[in-house]
Amino acid sequence: MKTAVKIALIALLWISVITSGVLGVDTELRLQMAHAWWTGTEEVSTDMDLSFSVPGRGGERYIFYEVGQSLLMLPSDWLGTQLHQWFPAIDSRELRLIVVSIATFIPLNVAAVVACFWLLRLFNFEKRIAGLASIVWLLGTTFLPYAQMPFQNNQVLLFAIIGYAAALAFVRSRQLRFAVLSGLAISTAPLIRLTSIIHVLTVLLFFVGCMAYQSRDKLKVIRSVGLWIVGFLPLALLGRAIDYIRYGGFWVSGQSLHSQQQAPNSINYFVNPPHVGILGVLFSPAKSIFIYDPLLLPCLVLGIVLWKRLSPFIQWYLVTGLLNLSLHMVITSRLAFWHGDAAWAARYHVTSVHLLLIPLVALFVQHLLSTRGITTWLMRGILTLAILVQFASVAMPITLEVAQEQTSSSGSSPPFRLGTRLTNMACLINSSFSTQCVENLIVSPELEDSKKAELKDLNRINFLPFVIAQKSVGRSGIAKIVPILFAVWGAILALAIWLTVKFCFVLTDFASYGKKHRDRAQF
Repeated sequence: MKTAVKIALIALLWISVITSGVLGVDTELRLQMAHAWWTGTEEVSTDMDLSFSVPGRGGERYIFYEVGQSLLMLPSDWLGTQLHQWFPAIDSRELRLIVVSIATFIPLNVAAVVACFWLLRLFNFEKRIAGLASIVWLLGTTFLPYAQMPFQNNQVLLFAIIGYAAALAFVRSRQLRFAVLSGLAISTAPLIRLTSIIHVLTVLLFFVGCMAYQSRDKLKVIRSVGLWIVGFLPLALLGRAIDYIRYGGFWVSGQSLHSQQQAPNSINYFVNPPHVGILGVLFSPAKSIFIYDPLLLPCLVLGIVLWKRLSPFIQWYLVTGLLNLSLHMVITSRLAFWHGDAAWAARYHVTSVHLLLIPLVALFVQHLLSTRGITTWLMRGILTLAILVQFASVAMPITLEVAQEQTSSSGSSPPFRLGTRLTNMACLINSSFSTQCVENLIVSPELEDSKKAELKDLNRINFLPFVIAQKSVGRSGIAKIVPILFAVWGAILALAIWLTVKFCFVLTDFASYGKKHRDRAQF
């Protein structure tokens, strides 16, 4: 079996294990957009919170979000609606959410892991290293929680990786289709999130830099960029056309209209001095990219130490990756919601971190396999910590800690959410572990009934069988399938563990690999 197929299978199993079937408010609104398009109904119902909508052409109101994620979910939404005829015991909306989670987001997340492997192979990492690094990247970074809660991040990440990989594939092979594919792939990202224009910029910069290094012929570089633009334009123009149809202006977006709509209400999103959003992303206990991605700091240190041994392509990729992260920090630094609202870690910055980590994780894995002594144990400890942090992040709903914070009247900045998560996990086993356990909070007479219900609902294991089991209380039709779901989920979990262990350890001869590659001069 080819390495790429093994990686895809392992990724499929793990992402299936951690899937919850819960989309979150933002993604559900985008699903509402998709459902309205193919059913011919209105996006904005009369009982909906109008703050999520803006007036468009002909006075019709539209949800102001970008259309890309809605387009991705549309086929699965249609499928979920049809399946409701076969499973009438399950609420139509709940079934659509589950089908979209399984049929749309699981394949897209698997594709992102495979794309990571492709990019690493193009960087000339050996198959085994590229494969191991792809699995570590899946299980040991915040890619995992964003695979469970499908914000736009991992879809943007997928198309950004393809953009980088196809650009490098063109530089190495000079096959024209790769230049077109790079432009086409990255043009999808702004359809999903408008600020992804930063990814467009850095992918193009990476492409031009690699071409300039490979060929000193300026005319060849210009022609190559022209091919890239040919791939980029169709979807870029489609996005503008869709916004024109919805809002009546070629350069008007739902986000820009929403910003104008807020002005009369004197809501100023730009309330922070820039350093708040920058230092917060780096060091705040609730959002720090170094805390919630424990691999980032040691990988950056390793990259600096090995810098002169890296290929020019990896060096240039890391430069553009750091630029990408810096631009995202700057553009969000003054926003009141620089932290990404209730999302886990720094929502608007983790995609840049994931991109940056792709070759760095491969360097980490390669160095781990080629070193000895205390360094090996230290690196193994860091890797184990990173994986445990990510599994803690998916064990319970990401909004649980936010709901707990809202019960506090202290008004302080968000606390150390990872620490709160570990406490909540311990509380599931023993509710007397802390006074902040949900079971202890909901008995407070000062707490509103609605907040008690919310906390009780969120105090659960956040995997699909557990979510459905909670919803099956008092619903006999659903309760019948719960044991089957647990059996299937358990089998998938066991298979995921077995295949991962087999791939990462049983088939790898660590000793011979380390001896063979310890003196390798360039990565």
